[in-house]
Order: sequence, then structure tokens, then C-alpha cells
Amino acid sequence: MKAHYIPREKFPIQITPHVKMLGNYFFNLFLVTGQNKSALFESGISGVIDSVITQLDGLKISPDYLVPSHPHSDHITGLPGLMERFPQAKIVMAEGANQFITHPKAGSLLVKEDFFMSKSLEKMGITPGRPPLETIPDIQDAQIVEKSTSLDLGGGIFLDLIKVEGHSPGNLMGLVKKDRTLFCSDSLGFHYPGRGFWPLFFTGANAYLSTIDLIQSFDPRIICPAHQGPLISSAASQGIQEASDITYSTIKRVKQTPLSQEQLAREMFEESYKDEFTLYTKENIQNCTQLLIKRARET
Repeated sequence: MKAHYIPREKFPIQITPHVKMLGNYFFNLFLVTGQNKSALFESGISGVIDSVITQLDGLKISPDYLVPSHPHSDHITGLPGLMERFPQAKIVMAEGANQFITHPKAGSLLVKEDFFMSKSLEKMGITPGRPPLETIPDIQDAQIVEKSTSLDLGGGIFLDLIKVEGHSPGNLMGLVKKDRTLFCSDSLGFHYPGRGFWPLFFTGANAYLSTIDLIQSFDPRIICPAHQGPLISSAASQGIQEASDITYSTIKRVKQTPLSQEQLAREMFEESYKDEFTLYTKENIQNCTQLLIKRARET
């Protein structure tokens, strides 16, 4: 992790003429600016939002759109703070996101995970600017994307939003065609810089692989996961291939293993739960591992 770590003082980082990366090394948010409007893709966790607000204030920008990529805790628990600071901004989310976070089991898990992630950052010397989340975000008035839409930011800059499957309900990717820059969030998996990806096909392995194929079809010059920085130029194409390879090999491993499900789950958990992934609770990643095994066997 140390070799790839990006110090907090380097944020915001200019990635293209129209895209800046905000937040910190662990939680990346992407500001897209056109001639007339701006959009913030991703919303992180509560523990990074005050830093993001300070970064936006320093840029003298109030986003016109707030676009959480999907309703998992590390992508949506920062939204209430952003909504409070930028009440004029339109919330844009994919169909299915609100149903996910309003599920009876979701609220307590979102709050618990946000608390743990904020405390994890604090242990690393990144002090949150506010207490952890107490209630789930209210996104009932959000603009809903059923398949795709395009946000016109002016001056020929568009943020295309595409609903994709495989990782999470209500999952969006973003594309700035003019810069060949793609915001893929977790659709390639969890990003370990310099070490590839860990697969995250939580709603379906076949759909997840189809999304990887879609990402490849865009031929992006820059790929921006939501964690640990962007992949640029040859690293982008290499990242797509690595994500595809680990997904296929994981499915094959699950289907052909001589191990019991409990043994396999323990082995996969121990392989993945290290470095940046330890910002999440063990319980969360253990559940994710079980879900990976289930989805692989359904394929």
C-alpha cells in the first residue's frame, strides 16, 4: 500500500482538463466540470465529506449534480453531508438504489459500516470532520436513471450515466467521452493498486462479466475506480484484463474446488482481507465472500 499511497495534501488532483479527483486515497470522488455546470460522481462516506467540501470550496465550485454510483455504504453514506452543504444540487441515482437502502436490513448495516470505516480512517491519521452517519440518506426525490442518461454540463462536456449490473442493485457508471474517462466505481472489483482487482460480482457473475465487456467496448484512456486512484493509459487496458481474468478464475476455482464451502470461504477471506480492504468490517467481507461463492455456483 505504501508504494501507491497518495498523500491527502495532493487532493484535489487534476486528471483531465474536465475531471478532478477529490476525497483521499481510500475514497475517490470525481468532479466533472463543463462550461456551465458541474457534477460530482461518487459520494464516499461521512468521514471524508468535510474534506471534500473543503476541496470544493477551495475550487469555488458548488456541484449542480450529485451522483452516487450505487447504494453500498462506502458510496452513499457521504451523501447526506453533501446534500446539506449543496441543497441546490440534483441527486441522480440508478433505478433500484432507493429500494436497496430502504430495505429493513439495510439501514443498520449502512450505519454500522460507516462508523467502522470512519474509525478506521481515524486510526490512519485521517480525522473525520463529523460524527458517523446515524440515519440512512433520503433519496426519494432523486432523478432516476432506468437505463442511461446524459448530463449536459456545457461547452460540449457531457457526463453519460449508464446503469449496469453484476455488482450492486442501482449501479451507475459514468463516462466523459471527450476525455475518454470512465468512472467504473466497483464494476471491475476492489482496486489494489499495482496488484490488480478482487472480484465483486454480488448480484450476478454473468452480468458482472458483461459489464466488464461493456467497459472494454468504451476503450477508455482513463479508468477511475472509487478507491485508490485512477488507471491511466496502458494501466487502464491492463486493469480491464486483470479484472476479467480474476473473475473467470474465481468462478472456476469455486466450481472445481475440493474444499468445503466453509474452508473455501475462509481461504478466500484470508486472501482478500488485507491492506486497503481492512477499512471494512470483517463481518462485511466475510458475508461478501460467501456471496461470491454463491454467485459463482449460480453461473
